[in-house]
Amino acid sequence: MDNWGWKRLIKLLYFISANRFDRILLIYIDWIYQCHPMITFLPTFARRLCRTGNVVTQLENENGLSGMRGNERVRDRLMRVLIAWLVGRKDVDPSYGTLLRDSSHIIALSARHLDAFAMAYSGVRAKAEIIPAPSFVRMPNEDAGSARRRGREVLGLQEHEIAIVYYGYLYPMKGVETLITAFSQLPGNTRLLIAGGEADEVYSRGLRELSNKTGRAGHTLWLGHCDDEMSSLYLHAADICVLPFTVGVRLNNSSFAAAAAHGLPIVTTRGEMLEDAFVDRENRLLCPPQGAGAMAEAINELIECPELRSRLRKGAQRLTEQCFAPDRIISSTLRLVTDADSRHDV
Repeated sequence: MDNWGWKRLIKLLYFISANRFDRILLIYIDWIYQCHPMITFLPTFARRLCRTGNVVTQLENENGLSGMRGNERVRDRLMRVLIAWLVGRKDVDPSYGTLLRDSSHIIALSARHLDAFAMAYSGVRAKAEIIPAPSFVRMPNEDAGSARRRGREVLGLQEHEIAIVYYGYLYPMKGVETLITAFSQLPGNTRLLIAGGEADEVYSRGLRELSNKTGRAGHTLWLGHCDDEMSSLYLHAADICVLPFTVGVRLNNSSFAAAAAHGLPIVTTRGEMLEDAFVDRENRLLCPPQGAGAMAEAINELIECPELRSRLRKGAQRLTEQCFAPDRIISSTLRLVTDADSRHDV
């Protein structure tokens, strides 16, 4: 597919028909389809015109077509309205098209995402399942102790230094400015590792300026985007992971899954809704979003309490087995995709 506009709909449907697919798993996030609404009607066309039995849609976030509304051309908008009329306008959503209505099953990555889907289409809960995002960091075939020693050597960390790692992309909802401010209140033997790609250049530049103002820029390592091997080494080298999300931790946070898979004690934030999988002081330590003082207190408590660090490590490993283990996620996804009883008339 050279693009995902309306003119390519026939090509897509021909491809599906020619290959006689029994089932389709659609991984949906708007930007990989050029923020165009065509793909949001795929479940309806695939099942009506191509006779595909199951179309399971996994939505990667709760935004739908977040980037399309203001830039949509008049003819494209008219085409979207026409398509909505052809497929039956009831429960056709401007952001989700017929993804929620006509998919056989919906996979949500967190309860917060599912709540957003239910607001757009009330019938979604009956066919939805929450399957969290796994860790996307491939761990090298090396024991944890050896990886830790090698990682700390690469980073130049001394034995007495306590490494605090943030792992993930850098953009405003990640709340890294809160962590940088909290870090300025920590003991002098702490080091801050910021590992992740810069998704927002202006935000990233502001973080570096803030780090300079706090006076601890010399104790902060900006590691940038890392491949799997280096990401795993940095996580193994760290003593504590801090994820200061502005909306609170959720099951869709793959950075949390990565830190948990490496057995790190994790400090993160509590949002308005907290999923049952997260248990404070058992598999992570909670603090309020955008509260640098409370975050510094939580990190200090972990530094001073080896028993709490050990409990959180064990809790993170249990949580990985229960929620984030790749085998569990793959089997749950395959069960939905191959569920012959999930067919319904469209």
